[in-house]
Amino acid sequence: MKKKFTYRFDKAIWSLGYWGNPDQPKLWIESKDIESGNWFSYEFQTNELYPMTNSPSHHSHLQWLVGRPTLGIFVRLQSGKNPGIEAIEAYQMSDGKLAYAVPCQMAKIITEEQIFIQQKEGGFYLDLDSGQFSNLKTDKTSVHFQFESPTHIEDSQEQFQAFKQFFHLKFSLEIGKGLDYWEGKDKLIFSYYLYDGAWKNFLLVCDLDFQIILHEFLEEGELMGYHTFQIFQNNLLFIQHKQQLEIYEF
Repeated sequence: MKKKFTYRFDKAIWSLGYWGNPDQPKLWIESKDIESGNWFSYEFQTNELYPMTNSPSHHSHLQWLVGRPTLGIFVRLQSGKNPGIEAIEAYQMSDGKLAYAVPCQMAKIITEEQIFIQQKEGGFYLDLDSGQFSNLKTDKTSVHFQFESPTHIEDSQEQFQAFKQFFHLKFSLEIGKGLDYWEGKDKLIFSYYLYDGAWKNFLLVCDLDFQIILHEFLEEGELMGYHTFQIFQNNLLFIQHKQQLEIYEF
């Protein structure tokens, strides 16, 4: 493994999403605080980061859904403690301008090109590129961006005890709280927690003989992420100290 990219943003990284074409995939990044946010684009082929635009004024209610060649598709959530879906919004990734907004109360991905939405009038199929209603497409194509998130295991689950014993025997580490786990053809990736005055989150990569390849401190405190790393194609992506994006190439 070798480090491919690292960058520390001025604000915390809140969201990541994949968009573009299959042969030229890109990573959408939102960095924000309570008051404002910014969008960025990272190109995997050129290994370059570009500023895109400021986040929309209602950025706190946008949740990334899926990426298209030129659009980012978001679910707009209602404000409140238990927010429901308010609309599907699509933004041009070139300049951050709103391409379309379609009110709905429910959304389900059907293919990479189409979702099913529920409105007061009934259910409809929505073409993601045009923002228009369409018939159900039967020629389903493969998903362009097949990224992998790790399996998350809470300490209350039975299998966590096996991992806890494994970490004690192989790495002399006493883990707790939970674990993220991914298994590849020649390596294992873990995101684990240790208590040392506070909960601390670490990333550990090892080969199948349990020889450590990479061992990084990620974050400290109670408010740590659910999934702490992702695998996209031959890249490992993770965030350190809330603001720093790290990308390693297999």
